[in-house]
Amino acid sequence: MAKRPDDLIYAVDERPPLPRLIALGLQHAALLSIYLVMVVIVFRAADASHEAMVSAVSLGMIAIAIASILQALRKGPIGSGYLAPPVFSAIYLGPSVLAAESGGLPAVFGLTIFAGAVEIVIASFLRRLRVVFPPAISGFIVAIVGIQLGLVAFDHLLGIEEFGSATYTIHLVVAGATLACIVGLAVWSGGMARLMCSMIGIVFGLLLAVLLGHVPAESWQTMDDAAVVALPSLQHIDYGFEASLVPAFLVAGIAAALRTVGVITTCQKINDADWKRPDLTSIKGGVYADGIGCLLGGVAGVTGMNTGPSLVGVSKASGATSRVIAFAAAAMLIVFAFSPKIGALFVLLPEAVVGAALLFTASFMIAGGVQIMVSRNIDTRMTFVIGVPMVMGLGREVYHTFFTRLPQVLQPLTNTMLSMAVVSALVLHLIFRLGSTRKAALEVDETAHAREDLSGLLRDRGKAWGVADDIIDRAVSTCDQVLDHIEHAHLITGDLKAQISYNDFTLVVGLGYSGTLLSLPNVGVKRRVFLEEESFSYGLADFLTGVYPDRMESSAHGTDVSIRLYFTT
Repeated sequence: MAKRPDDLIYAVDERPPLPRLIALGLQHAALLSIYLVMVVIVFRAADASHEAMVSAVSLGMIAIAIASILQALRKGPIGSGYLAPPVFSAIYLGPSVLAAESGGLPAVFGLTIFAGAVEIVIASFLRRLRVVFPPAISGFIVAIVGIQLGLVAFDHLLGIEEFGSATYTIHLVVAGATLACIVGLAVWSGGMARLMCSMIGIVFGLLLAVLLGHVPAESWQTMDDAAVVALPSLQHIDYGFEASLVPAFLVAGIAAALRTVGVITTCQKINDADWKRPDLTSIKGGVYADGIGCLLGGVAGVTGMNTGPSLVGVSKASGATSRVIAFAAAAMLIVFAFSPKIGALFVLLPEAVVGAALLFTASFMIAGGVQIMVSRNIDTRMTFVIGVPMVMGLGREVYHTFFTRLPQVLQPLTNTMLSMAVVSALVLHLIFRLGSTRKAALEVDETAHAREDLSGLLRDRGKAWGVADDIIDRAVSTCDQVLDHIEHAHLITGDLKAQISYNDFTLVVGLGYSGTLLSLPNVGVKRRVFLEEESFSYGLADFLTGVYPDRMESSAHGTDVSIRLYFTT
């Protein structure tokens, strides 16, 4: 059971008093609403009408509300059980803009549904996919998504289409001032001002644009014409599919799943003072909920959603991580959704303000990707896995004319920087995995010496291979216990052979000897049903043996005994 941290005012399963719950729900609803600007950007790229944008913002509020509730659920396979609401994510912005420009809004919605389905599939195979997405690959995906977002942001920030117009100078002033406000608060302020710097910067930029007359007249007209209360229109919703953009949305779905894993893990840590390792069940439920939320966004005629790390930071800083807040915020968003006046506010945002906010987000995504990549030692193999695809992806943007002339069969892989860089990185990673497992072995003639020799080998090779210290400590302790059982039960009649191997994910210790098989039938066994005294006997056997591998295999062929202990990193 999780231990309640002392610095939390309202922990994950605690219910704040009604007045405080309303205030906290309103805060989260406001923060979630800011990300609706992503929907507006995509609709502008598709040359959608202002009325369609207003309706999409309203539908987006409803979609976020439902997805927030799903994420906060604790029972059942869906939901992490934490306050980790989704937002309209920058991860999907680059691919969505491309889809809007090439296939219109129907392509955006259809491919968003596809991306949500990708995330749901990833949730089903979360543990097995760790081999395909080590830290270097995961970080590379996050970084390349950040670079793609940065290019979109830079286009809006510079206002290239407005270059040479009478209002271009005002555009640059608004963009520069907005970016300076956001970055200044992030660097030099503290507390909630720092955590909410994006929201404050967007409001500041909008006010400055209004004062300088940089808000288009048609946006004001949309604001005036919008009803105070009305049902959202569904007229803009239609579904299509752009096959050439499937790789880009596939990568975006993978990146969204990886970010959800990171966010839910952080939620677990801030809600448990004795946190030791991630709870895979909660993470899996969180990725399921996130994928369903993204799919729901496509069905509702908006863009893709993903858990918002900034919202988790705000909840931690405020000391209120209660998942009940998600239900309060969802209720308020649904109420806001039926006021087109609120939706029309987002249409007022000029590109200069949007570009500054996106560049800020892109910077954090790029830096976060690099941090993930270097969290493990980057060897020669990973140097090429990261370096070559990075150059290929950037080359796609620099020499885009060359890539557009390639055969049509190659276009799905080469028509975006995102798809080209990530697909090539995954291919290289799988190729370089051949022969990547490191091995070491020893043979001793006395069990008493084996413990010391095996311990020394594990610590020496573990340090050389970059295995985490806690994994090595657990392996050493487990092997000591196993050898102690073998020695005291007089099960061994000959030499002991040991072999260890490591493939960046699993440390395997193999023990072989001549004699009688060590019987530890209950160790690590997970059973759904315990009858009478079974729960006691199985639990006590695990505790007393002191053997705690993640998985154990044992077999005997005559007098030849083999035991394999698996420790997942």
